[in-house]
Amino acid sequence: MVFTVRVQMPAERPSGTAPTTRRAFLGAASGGLASLAGLGGLAALGGLAGCGIGRPDPAPSPTPDALLPFLAATVALAAKYDAAIDAEPSLSARLTPLRDDHRAHVQALAREIGIPQPSGSPSASATPLNLQALLAAERDAQKDAEKACLDGPGYRAALLGSIAACRASHQVALR
Repeated sequence: MVFTVRVQMPAERPSGTAPTTRRAFLGAASGGLASLAGLGGLAALGGLAGCGIGRPDPAPSPTPDALLPFLAATVALAAKYDAAIDAEPSLSARLTPLRDDHRAHVQALAREIGIPQPSGSPSASATPLNLQALLAAERDAQKDAEKACLDGPGYRAALLGSIAACRASHQVALR
């Protein structure tokens, strides 16, 4: 048994005219119907079409970017360095470049997500850390970066992989 399907292409619209939408069609059809049966058919058609005449379509709710928690953790890591530098100024020359790396990561992540760079840092709430605590924080942060790199979409792998590598080098610098 052979089935033949014929597809008729729509006629070209004159330039400058918009395509007819379901709402425009249903609105025009409802004005021209004179019988109650026609209105019942229109109501059924409207129900099948999945729209309400005269009601605006609800805006889709945007899903938050999966990198937002990672960005927040990176801001917090930079704040830990700020607290350590404030608590022990003699370590400033050693810790400032590492902290600046994390600030650069914050900029890159915010740009990737498409949001403005988070202003300020929660340094006031960060507890001053010693080098061993910073080393542990870097170790945990590297694991988070590796996980984000492996779990995220491929187009973000280079950014997240470079952050993970940078965090690994920070561990060497803190020893």
